[in-house]
Order: sequence, then C-alpha cells, then structure tokens
Amino acid sequence: MTKSAMNFIDQSPLGDMSVDVFLQEYWQKKPLLIKQAFPDFEPPIAPDELAGLACEEDVNSRIVIEKGGEHPWQAIHGPMDEDTFAKMPETHWTLVVNDLEKYIPELVWITDQFRFIPEWHLDDLMSSYAAPEGSVGPHVDLYDVFILQGEGKRRWQINTQPVAEDNVIPDIAIRLQKHFTPEVEWILEPGDMMYLPAGVSHHGVSIGESMSYSIGFRATSHTDLVNDFIAHITNDLSINKTYKLPYNKQHPHSNEISSDAIEELRRVFSQYLDPQHPELARWFGCYVSDSKIDYLHQCEEPVEDLTELKQLMLDRDALLMRYPSSRFAFTNMNNYCLLFVDGQDFNVSENFAHQLCDNRILDIDELEKNASEGEKDFIINLYNSGKLYLSDDE
Repeated sequence: MTKSAMNFIDQSPLGDMSVDVFLQEYWQKKPLLIKQAFPDFEPPIAPDELAGLACEEDVNSRIVIEKGGEHPWQAIHGPMDEDTFAKMPETHWTLVVNDLEKYIPELVWITDQFRFIPEWHLDDLMSSYAAPEGSVGPHVDLYDVFILQGEGKRRWQINTQPVAEDNVIPDIAIRLQKHFTPEVEWILEPGDMMYLPAGVSHHGVSIGESMSYSIGFRATSHTDLVNDFIAHITNDLSINKTYKLPYNKQHPHSNEISSDAIEELRRVFSQYLDPQHPELARWFGCYVSDSKIDYLHQCEEPVEDLTELKQLMLDRDALLMRYPSSRFAFTNMNNYCLLFVDGQDFNVSENFAHQLCDNRILDIDELEKNASEGEKDFIINLYNSGKLYLSDDE
C-alpha cells in the first residue's frame, strides 16, 4: 500500500456537506444520497478476488439466490468452492463478504474516510457482488451503514416507516419483508454513496453486474450491554458476599416477601448497577475494543526493541501501521489514560494514546520521543503480537 493509497481522496465523502450538518441532521435520523462521494472511484478488488476470498475457511461469506436456486431466496453460507460458483444461475444472485479490511488491510483506507464517526463504533467493511438483477431482498438492518457503489449500477428503493413484526417471509433463512412499498428510489453509479440509519428498509437490485461496499457501524442491544457488564462486575465477586435477610422483627405471614426484603435487594443491586460504578469506563472500553471475530494477524518478523524495528522499516522501506483487525480506543481518567486494544486495557500517558490512535500510519520517532520505557516496550509488544504491522511503501 502506498501513502497515496492511504489518502485516496482529499475531500470528505460527504461531498459539499459539512460533518457538523451531517451529524446534526442525518446521522441516525434520515437517509442521504451523496453523488460522487468518491470521485473517479476505482474498485480496489475484482469480482474474482471477492469470490476467491469467499472460498477461504475463516472468511464470513454468503450467497443469496432469489431465482434459480433450490427455493426462492436460498442462502448459502461459506466457505464456498469452485463448484458452488459453477452452479450459480446467470442472474438473480448476490455474493456478500464481511470484514474485508481485516483480511485485506490495504482496503482500510475506505473505512478510514469515515473517522468523523468514532472508530471504535465501526463494525466492518463489507462487499457484495451481484449478478444481473441480483439482490438480497427488501430488508431492514439494525445498524447504521454507508453504501458505496463500486462497479456497475444498482437501483435502491427505500422506505423509512417502521416495519411490523409479522412482515417477514416465513420459512427462509434470511429475514426479508413480505410487503415493501418504496418511498424513494435512487440509482447509484460508481463513486455514489448513500447513508441509511438503522431501521430504514431498503431493497437494492443490480442493473447488470455490479459491486458495492458497505461501511457498517455496530448496533449493540441494551440486552448485550447490560448482560456483559453484569458478567464483568461479578467475575471476581467473593462467594462470601450473600443476600442477608433484613429481619429484626417477626412477621405474621411466613411466605410473605416483605418490603424490607425488596429494599435489601435494591441495596445489593445498587452497588453494582450504579451508573457511577468506577468500573464502567474500563469495562466499556474493553467491550467496544473487542474485535468480536476470531481472525488474528500474525507478526511476520518479531523484533527485540525499537532500534531493530526502525532498522527493519528502513530495510523494507515500509510504513508502521495499526492493523485493521485490531481495535484501538482510549479514555481519559482523572490522572492517567486508559488505552484499550482488542478487549484489554493499559495505563498510558494521554499523549502516547493520542499518537497511537489518531492516525492509521504511525510516526515511530514521535511515538518514541516522549514514551516511557514501559510504553516503548508496549510498542514492541503490539508489533510482535500483530496489532501493528509493516506495510511496504511501494
């Protein structure tokens, strides 16, 4: 990857719209079409390459066949093989591959154009290849997404009204709507992009062959948040902490759960579910920086210290970068900074956290300049564990 590839477009992908206007008027509120968000866009991956990636064991991929399969809207989950693609009909099917930036780090420049949304909120870069008339059907997602058109054209129909729970086609593996009435229709050409908030129904149909790229952001349910936080705070609780009956007087009904008993329960719960709980920030940073996938980048050539790492960079004429499969985040505490990497937390200086997280390409001299000895060792640990990597500057 070249430096120019990492800065593919100088303008914002929002076109003439400012980030402030987008965040205030559109983000998580209403759809938006941006013509030529990526001017002169050149697709970074070919359909054959996407199909090859879908054949790999650990890659999350699926094919949706509307017509010509075993039944309408047949879903096939990867890994695929050559025989799978050989059996595809000529029209009405789509291949979808998730987590592209994790398997092909050169593509992270696409997601990096959207850093006006916190990076720790990013889910993944997804790509889809559609045969003529290919579609995954009318559906609604529970997450915010930007959809960038790569090759070809795709017709999108959108409806912003709430979707009834029973408006789902039965007996198929994917949740598609039985009834869908579009409010607006957009045709996306290469470089065009649309933004869809969570909960907006949409139906895309390929005009000829086409490829698109989806930049999706996480939608974490309150159920998952509360359950994970409870698991976190109860992980190290002593078994000696038990519920104490608050009785200091006899009650006339032995089976009655008194108001005093409920009040004691409230007291117990308030210790752990208090929004001011001191572990809340630490838990949340670990939670959102957990990559949620099993892919782990392996370091090709471990080093002993920064001198060896810098020499390796010179020998290879390479850039030091954060690997896209690893998630970085930080939060400032009272007198220190908590840095989170892939679900783990580390105490570092605020300046060190900023330099490590603010850019994809890292300036190793600036990182080293004010780093403590522990932070210098931390850089080496990040590199040797594959969370930082060298990208050849070709």
